[in-house]
Amino acid sequence: MLKKTLMASAVLTILTGCSSTPVEVCTPDTRVEIEQADVTIPSTEDVKVIVLSPDISFQDEARTKLISSMRNELESQISGSGAELVDRTLANKLKKELMFAEQSGRYNTKGASVADIAIITEITASDLTYKYKEAREKTKDDGEVKYYPAECKFEVDVKAITKVVSVPSMTLLKRFEMEGDEQITVEERSSDCPISIAQYQSLASKAAIEAVEHTYDLKQMLAASAHVSELRQCQHGSMVKLNMGKNKKVTPGAEVLFSKAMKSMEGDTEIFPIGTGYVVNNEHNAVTQNYSWVSIDEETALKVQKGSLGKMVPEGCHWSDIECTLK
Repeated sequence: MLKKTLMASAVLTILTGCSSTPVEVCTPDTRVEIEQADVTIPSTEDVKVIVLSPDISFQDEARTKLISSMRNELESQISGSGAELVDRTLANKLKKELMFAEQSGRYNTKGASVADIAIITEITASDLTYKYKEAREKTKDDGEVKYYPAECKFEVDVKAITKVVSVPSMTLLKRFEMEGDEQITVEERSSDCPISIAQYQSLASKAAIEAVEHTYDLKQMLAASAHVSELRQCQHGSMVKLNMGKNKKVTPGAEVLFSKAMKSMEGDTEIFPIGTGYVVNNEHNAVTQNYSWVSIDEETALKVQKGSLGKMVPEGCHWSDIECTLK
């Protein structure tokens, strides 16, 4: 039944010449039974994450701003992923012992662990540079003389290292080097280019936020994920029901990567990608509060099972953000 329906869908696609993401959801009577996965991969809903306050080992006028801005942005990324964020007050209390555990390689805990993953960050630099440009005049083609006042261009470059570790084993899962910068240009006659503390703090804060925003690998690791619960097939193609929706900031047209888990002969769990799909592109019923419908191709439909994991593929750099694109 599954293969026949898939063949019909494939023929229809060829006849209509339509290969774009469908805009309609298949009706309930087009449901196709699929097997239950033998091994399931934990979704982000099953994961608790603790974000420790970033460390900074050097004295800096923007110290407090740097720490709060970077932590806020990290927490925002995790909240958007659907993972459970450990309360900040509790995180502050546990920071010292988690840092010690990270160095020793083991977190000694009794009972249930407070988190599955810890985010440990160290801000390594916040460098302020400036460039002075003298006042100048420029004659346009039509003879008009344009005057440009003297100016100072300030730039703050923030760097940090973030480690993602599993708790309680404190195994390093991933290490990221993050970097962001922010610039302003102001009129200034003095070639010394004085800058107020408030101006510097503002630049440093924005650079710290950008450092997190531009780390695509971190977004990818923290992306929201959920399990497949149903497959439907109709004239619009094959699509699966994914157990996350607006509650995890799923949007129509978004890309989803599907994976399955298998046990090796040694008993280890191995994860394999089985295909990609796109959230059905309509605002009406493709994405509800708690689930969404994702269009998949014929090959993926043959592999997907109940319990297969669908993970959002975060958007990369916007085409207009050249700086982000070049990183």
